[in-house]
Amino acid sequence: MTLQTLPTSDKATTEAAIADLRSSIDVLDAEILALLERRRELSEAVQEVRIAAGGRRTEFSRENVIIKRYADRFGRPGGAIAMKLLEICRGTIKVSR
Repeated sequence: MTLQTLPTSDKATTEAAIADLRSSIDVLDAEILALLERRRELSEAVQEVRIAAGGRRTEFSRENVIIKRYADRFGRPGGAIAMKLLEICRGTIKVSR
């Protein structure tokens, strides 16, 4: 039975349930975006400290640990998410000299 073949009252209930679930997803997405922004800020701070100390902007061994963590949890798509997350968090560093 599809939504189109449900009785009208069931359709309304189903549509309301879907709307509630989507609303919850929207709230989670907003929280995820805020967390990603915070992560990017922290990552940029780490990069600034590393560069100021004469180091490299990125530490690939650390990035590999992060990629593995996501891949272990969500498989290949998790690894892809981690790589995009790292790309976002590298940002642009403004180094004062």
